[in-house]
Amino acid sequence: MKRVFKVVRCPRCGFLQLTAASKIVRCFSCGLSWQLDREAILFSSPDSGRAREFLAKLKQRREAGFRKVSGEG
Repeated sequence: MKRVFKVVRCPRCGFLQLTAASKIVRCFSCGLSWQLDREAILFSSPDSGRAREFLAKLKQRREAGFRKVSGEG
């Protein structure tokens, strides 16, 4: 079985990160562990390089003014 790399967003703090987990993810920022579901997955690929590129683009957008909408989470 091949690994699938996923870009996910923490439901508590909104932190964006890359994971190969298939069931449980732990946020690198706030420490929350949560069950991986479709809502949290923003992108997935068997190619880790493509997943890293997607994550980098999302983080650039976020720094340029994209923020978590208040009232979410």
